[in-house]
Amino acid sequence: MSKYSDSIDRITKARLKLSAFGSIFSLALTIFLIGSLVFFGYFSYRFINNLSKNIEIEILFYPDVKEKDIQAYEQELKLKSYISKSRFSSQIENTKEAIKAIGNDYTEIITNPINGSIIFSVTPEYANEDSLNVISKEIKQRAIVQDVQYPDTIVKAVLNNFVKIQVVIVLLCGVFMLISMLLIGNYLRLNIYAKRFNIKTLLLVGATRGFVRRPFIYKGFVQGVWGGVIALSILAYLLYIGNSVFPEFVIFSEIYNISIILGGLFLFSILFTVLISLSSVNKYISINTDRLYL
Repeated sequence: MSKYSDSIDRITKARLKLSAFGSIFSLALTIFLIGSLVFFGYFSYRFINNLSKNIEIEILFYPDVKEKDIQAYEQELKLKSYISKSRFSSQIENTKEAIKAIGNDYTEIITNPINGSIIFSVTPEYANEDSLNVISKEIKQRAIVQDVQYPDTIVKAVLNNFVKIQVVIVLLCGVFMLISMLLIGNYLRLNIYAKRFNIKTLLLVGATRGFVRRPFIYKGFVQGVWGGVIALSILAYLLYIGNSVFPEFVIFSEIYNISIILGGLFLFSILFTVLISLSSVNKYISINTDRLYL
């Protein structure tokens, strides 16, 4: 009889350990999925934002315009709210670039038609086709300006869809986060549901509500810590690999923001399990005895 009881105890303990491992694994998987979506959204935003900053717009001037007038106009442009950065490119620099592109020195045959130019970038909120058209028209109104050129193909293909891409990413993150939270929340509730009779028995023998809550909250805290540690370890490893393989997308230049996201995920893991455990145990503390069998 004693051996039989010991066998039952071992099986029960094994099941409890398996159940605890299942909770931690499910939580880690949930936090990992949420973290992956959050980081994908963050790096997508950074990538498109950096792309918009690197688009250069060139203002071309008529050949008879003096360089000092071009430089004066550049200083005027810098005061505009849409200018992110600008630089003056002299006639000599532009001529060298043109000769390099053509492959021969055309200045030996014809009079050099190239003048100095201004190259500038706009702030991200103006990096779309409509805003660039308005800016281009405004600049062309100046008598000294011959033309305004920018890579309109990139603008049309990428930057025009910038807001749409952001909205899609946020919606996907929200949907998957909600699904994941519901799944892990139900899993934790089922674990406490299986112990509802133990909860009621403790109350009947005089245990206080705080005494009954304590082990469940502690268990939720421990599961949250372990789930967060496992998820963040995998995420950190994947971020390291991602930075090695796709350094232009997974950027570590703002490590402070990345640390905040990782810390937020860890705190979310703990708070989520503690709050779910607390609400579930409170439910069975307050529930009518007759409803325990439903």
